[in-house]
Amino acid sequence: MAFDAARPIPPPACGNLPRLMPPVFWIGLGIAAFIFLVGVFAGARSRDTGLRTGAAMGAYLGVMCAFPLLAIGLATS
Repeated sequence: MAFDAARPIPPPACGNLPRLMPPVFWIGLGIAAFIFLVGVFAGARSRDTGLRTGAAMGAYLGVMCAFPLLAIGLATS
């Protein structure tokens, strides 16, 4: 099919937008982010470990604590 300048190009479908994430997902993400920041702060202040270790532990604990909320949010989106 050749390009026809006289035929207008249809606009993209505006009714085909993805659904918004439910609030329970954002609550879980906020909990995970808060625990991550606590781990970063604790790791940075510690004499025995470093910032990376605190960040890794905070990310692990944050995701594990918030996993049920994140999973519910992803399942219902």
